[in-house]
Parts: sequence; structure tokens; C-alpha cells
Amino acid sequence: MQRPSLADIVASYPPLFGESLGDLKATVSGVNSPELATESEMCFLATPKALESGFNSKARVLVVPPKAKDQALSHANGRTILISPNPEKAMALVISKFFRPTPYTNPSINGVHPTAVVSETAHVAKTARIAPHAYIGANVTLGENVYIGAGAVIEDNSVIGDSTVIHPNVFVGHSSQIGSRCEIHPNSVVGKEGFGYAHDEKFNHTRIPHQGRVVLEDDVHIGACCTIDRGTFGETRIERGVIMDNLVHIAHNNRIGRNSVLTSGFTMAGSSKIGANFVTGGKTVVTGHIEIADNVQLSALSAISKSITTPGQYGGHPFQPLQAYLKSQAAIPHLPEMRKLLKKIAAQLGFENDL
Repeated sequence: MQRPSLADIVASYPPLFGESLGDLKATVSGVNSPELATESEMCFLATPKALESGFNSKARVLVVPPKAKDQALSHANGRTILISPNPEKAMALVISKFFRPTPYTNPSINGVHPTAVVSETAHVAKTARIAPHAYIGANVTLGENVYIGAGAVIEDNSVIGDSTVIHPNVFVGHSSQIGSRCEIHPNSVVGKEGFGYAHDEKFNHTRIPHQGRVVLEDDVHIGACCTIDRGTFGETRIERGVIMDNLVHIAHNNRIGRNSVLTSGFTMAGSSKIGANFVTGGKTVVTGHIEIADNVQLSALSAISKSITTPGQYGGHPFQPLQAYLKSQAAIPHLPEMRKLLKKIAAQLGFENDL
């Protein structure tokens, strides 16, 4: 592949390259970390630590934020310096456009592979690609430029929008609706029957059929080994722009607000609603039948057992505002000595038998 010039890169994303200092005719072979970069590669330096490493790297092209402009110029030594208000976003776009497109799909797959099983009633766009041993059920609709990976299963009556990538070994349950430009990584399940049972006096369990569906709006990104259950009667809905790490579980009848970020190990019980721009640390649990307001952030290992109505940062179990939680955590190692001191004070006051 022909190397792009810096002029081509800058012209592709004008808002992300506000100023350039140096030779834009030079070409680059890729993007790399400061520690691994060669002279022909670019480095995007967003943090003070990255800046220090970048100035000592072999890279001849450095991308820095505006506040680091003077510092970068003092370490230029013949380098080209590009000024970006968001180096991290610029890096993501440049890599994808010029060097390694994402999401990755097998370029050797064109059209429908002979070993794929596609129902006669499925509606498959001419530009869709279906890899070996995939299964496409009855009345499924696949939009333009959809990619279905090897061994994936798309059950009856599901709809998948344009430019969505379904990686190998994904299961999409019947009647699911997936928007455009979504991505679902291997071994994830969308549209599994929810966990709902009726019980009798002898503790026998009778499964409740789930007649609803799962809806993923546009630009939803789902990591590997995630599970999203269908609604009991209505739907489980993941709104536009939500991104999920690996190992996330979303139970039936839930709703996740737009642009939320769910990190690894997040678990959400049924019939709850999370607002927009939600961010959670790993291994966090949200119980069922509650609501969380827009713009809430949770620390890792939190457990949310009741609704949160005010935007802000929270953490812990029982959860509390983040600063209070951090103070509580800092106090825990000192509890033994505090208890010893309290017993001493109580003894002096004649209350030692009360502790």
C-alpha cells in the first residue's frame, strides 16, 4: 500500500489538525508508540508521560495538543510537529483510514460463501458478505456492506443495518433488530431468552416464554462474550453509540442510554433504565427495577441497589457519592487501631463493657 503524505492526512481531518509545523510532503509508514516507533512513523502524544517518551523517540512526526506546542518545538530537532485539539481521536481516525481499517473483516470473503446456509426468504443486499458456515434464517434482512463472520447464527425475522459487522461465532436471536455501523465481537449473544421463571409451593420452576426482542440502535459496539437478553413482552433496547467491553450481561427489559460506556464485568438485572452518557468501572452491578439519571459515573466494584436521580460520580456498596466513598475506603485500614483507641477512651469513661 502506498504511503500517505502528511498533507493527505491533515487534509482528511481539518478540525483535528489545526496547525502544522514542518514538511507536509513527507510520507509516513504507520502509527506507533514512542517506545516502538521508527523514523518513518507517527506518534500521537496526549499525556505528559507520552510527550516525554515521544521527544526521545525515533519518530520524525509528532502530534501534540496545543498546550504542548512550545515544548514540542523546543524538542523538534528537524521533526514535523502537528497540533491537534484531540490527539487520541486523531490517532484513531488516521490509523483506521490510512493503515489498518477497523473493524477488521476477512478480505478474502466476497459475497456468500458456498458453505453458508441462507434461507430462501432472507433479504441479503448485494454488497453483504457472509463467511463460511454462517446461518441466516427465514425473513432475515441484511443491509448494504454487512459482514457476517464464520459460524455466526442470525435467527429468523432479524434485521441488521448497513455496514454492521458480526464477528465469528456470534448468536443473534430471532426478531432482533440491529442498526447501522454496529459491531458485535466473537461469542457474544444478542436476543437470548431472558431469565424468568414461575415457581410453585414445591419450588418447581416453570420457564416464562419471552416474546419480546432486542434492539441495538446505530453505532453500538459490543465486545466479546457479552449477553443481551430479549424482553419478556416488550424490548431490551441499547441506544445509539453505546460501547461495551467484554463480559457484559444485560438482562431482559432493560434500556441503556445513548453513548454509555460499560466496562468488563458489568451486570444489569432486569427492567431497569440507565440514562445517557453513563460510564461504569469494571465488575459493577445494577439491580433490577430502578432508574439511573443521565451523566452518572460509577467506580469499579460498585453495587447500585436503588435509583440514582442526580447526575454525578458514585461508588461502593452500599453506594455513595464518590468522594465520600473514597474517604470511607481510606479509613478502613485504620479501623483496628481506631477500635483500640475507642476502647481505651471508653474504659476511661467507664463504658468499656458497652464495646
